[in-house]
Amino acid sequence: MKNIRDPLYGFITVNEMELDVISTPAVQRLRRVAHLGLSDAVYPSATHSRFEHSLGVMHLAGELAESLSFSEETVQAYRLAGLLHDVGHPPFSHALEAVIEERLGFEHERQSERIIRELDELYAPDAEFIIDIIHGNTAYDIVAGDIDADRLDYLQRDSQRTGFRNSSVDVQTIIKFAQAHDDRIVFDKKAVQAIEDMFSARLRLLKTVAGHHATRIAEAMLRQAVNDFLDTSSYTAEDVLSWDDYQLHTRLLEYEGYDSLPKNTNGGLYTRIANRNLYKRALYVNENAIGREAISDIANEYDDHHAIEQALAAEAGVSPRRVLVDLPSLPPDESTTVNIMMPDGIQQFSDISPTPSHLIDVQWRNTTLGVYSPQSATSAVREAAQEYFDL
Repeated sequence: MKNIRDPLYGFITVNEMELDVISTPAVQRLRRVAHLGLSDAVYPSATHSRFEHSLGVMHLAGELAESLSFSEETVQAYRLAGLLHDVGHPPFSHALEAVIEERLGFEHERQSERIIRELDELYAPDAEFIIDIIHGNTAYDIVAGDIDADRLDYLQRDSQRTGFRNSSVDVQTIIKFAQAHDDRIVFDKKAVQAIEDMFSARLRLLKTVAGHHATRIAEAMLRQAVNDFLDTSSYTAEDVLSWDDYQLHTRLLEYEGYDSLPKNTNGGLYTRIANRNLYKRALYVNENAIGREAISDIANEYDDHHAIEQALAAEAGVSPRRVLVDLPSLPPDESTTVNIMMPDGIQQFSDISPTPSHLIDVQWRNTTLGVYSPQSATSAVREAAQEYFDL
């Protein structure tokens, strides 16, 4: 047994098998993958890694499985699923998922599956069961549900590292009052306040961190920088998927000819990110500005941001690389499933609390059309974008 000190949970105890898995290169790589991608451009302390998050998810998955009175073997499987659920993430986490999916034709979870099956030959007791847990294909969504170990950890960790200390989540109450009932997780009514607080923390992070315009601009610049790099180098998207943030950072700067003491920070896209010389908002609209129907129409009608960038650049009279289009993605059309044991039977949390509907509203407000360019080009690009999208 070994104890690992964690700022949220004090000590996380790991057994010998878990320590062996933690020591593999695939898991150690997560030390060098930022959990919040490029959010440190806005929140300088948001530099925590997928590694520490994965340890936290392992810890909470085990506690939740024990609370449901699972067998020791099943608890172990859920702990390993928590540890390995993010092992296939690309560098800079979610920021590059679209690039990987577009070029390889599959989501990063496929990389996780491959790694887990390789580890199965050495350590894991049941790779396919662990993969099912990660994908939410088991009766109890301990790692992939509306209230799961993944979300319970990142809501605490992200809040702490972005400075939102008032976004506390009473994890112990949620876990204590979780119970297994008819092959699903049900929470006692005593946990309702803690669950509401959890949803409130999620609302706050969605509004202030995930949806921050500067982070979105930096991520759009990163995606284009990586696409440019892959279009003209011998590396492939599979190579990028196996790298960590440091490796990609170094290769992008080398590719763009970055000088450690640059006289001009208006160089390549990634050089600008490294110097926090970000593009500005030429156009940035959501449902508050143009209505939910209009933003939905844009999301459904337009999907080729490269073609739009070419058209806007031509109309504005600037280089195509001076225009980046961040098309909106509609919120998932699904309801929250959180079962609450009330005196008259099981009810959905959404039927007894307004917070899930508030979450949907915030997701819609974060559904934004962004068009970005250098400061000098914003006026011309804005006019071109307004005409193109008929706004």
